[in-house]
Amino acid sequence: MIGLRKLDGSTMYINEDMVERVEGGGNSAVHLANGTYFVVRDDVDAISDKIRAEKETVLARAMALAYGEAPPPALASVVPALHGDDGQ
Repeated sequence: MIGLRKLDGSTMYINEDMVERVEGGGNSAVHLANGTYFVVRDDVDAISDKIRAEKETVLARAMALAYGEAPPPALASVVPALHGDDGQ
């Protein structure tokens, strides 16, 4: 999930896989695949960078698991069986 700044300054988190398109302007409109859209303070380039970084992180974790490396700690704590810890 990526964090975006709402117009009131608070942060909301959205699933980056649901982003269909982003429109720039004074503020950016983030359109989701389900038809919902949000107007946020982040510019188009920043949103694109956040989506790219999140997808790179997910891919790196998957590659580490595929090649038998220990997953990053955040993933290991969610799925301990993936790195040989039987949870006992």
